[in-house]
Amino acid sequence: MVKHGAIRLVYIVLQYIIGVLLFIVIGSLPVLLRDLTYDFEGYFTKIRELSVKIFTLSDLTYNGKHDMISAVMGRFFYSMKTLGTAFFAALILAFLLSYLIVLFFGKKKDYILSFIEIIRAVPDVLWMFLLQVFVIWIYKSFGMKLVQTVSLGSDNQAVLLPLISLSLPIFLFLTQIIVLKIFEELDKQYIIFAKSKGLTPIYMLNMHVIRNISQDLLGHFKTIIWMMLSTLVMVEYVFNMDGLMLFNIKNLSVELFVFTCILFFTPFFILYRLLDVRRDPR
Repeated sequence: MVKHGAIRLVYIVLQYIIGVLLFIVIGSLPVLLRDLTYDFEGYFTKIRELSVKIFTLSDLTYNGKHDMISAVMGRFFYSMKTLGTAFFAALILAFLLSYLIVLFFGKKKDYILSFIEIIRAVPDVLWMFLLQVFVIWIYKSFGMKLVQTVSLGSDNQAVLLPLISLSLPIFLFLTQIIVLKIFEELDKQYIIFAKSKGLTPIYMLNMHVIRNISQDLLGHFKTIIWMMLSTLVMVEYVFNMDGLMLFNIKNLSVELFVFTCILFFTPFFILYRLLDVRRDPR
């Protein structure tokens, strides 16, 4: 058992190292295609230099002179806090709306899901601008400043609108998935048997249905994370948030891009592996 666990740990570490190397290889491609010619020597030199810097965490700079780690870590945790808050808000709201649909609007679920699909078709950037325009319109019409529409320094940070913009696509996506999975479960024999025993709908949802669909929801976790990361780039840019994504846009650099990818990759890699261990503890 101990030997198997050690082998599995070594395998996970190797997976992580390979993932980091892939980011380095892919992130260094601009060096290969420099000046519209193939600079293979410069490319492999960059890979070697960057690998040493990444694995030793030494001499990492952006713009050729500024220390990267001190500039990046605070912004990384800020972006992760935004990401995590938006994710849990979307998850809670998706379950609440799903319960409402299942318990009170079951016969109209097809219309509701179709309406959600129409909303999802609206580009994320358009939602961000519409939210800003709505807040500005309220301010100009009634003199009420509901929320900060864009970040202007540490004392005027936009919080609510970025969270809404980031969580809305995931909220809609999760609601569709949860509602469809719940109704699939409700048609199964064990639910019919539970109803015959007089169990309440809430009890069946909490104790049986949600537990049975949890694995299906975990299967969508990677899709959700990549959706949120891609949206985070636009959110930080539109709302001028001092996060790591906007910092990359303002300071284009191979080293900065690769290090940023590895920073976001690391916690999610660990989380995925923990989920794998939970599903298959052997």
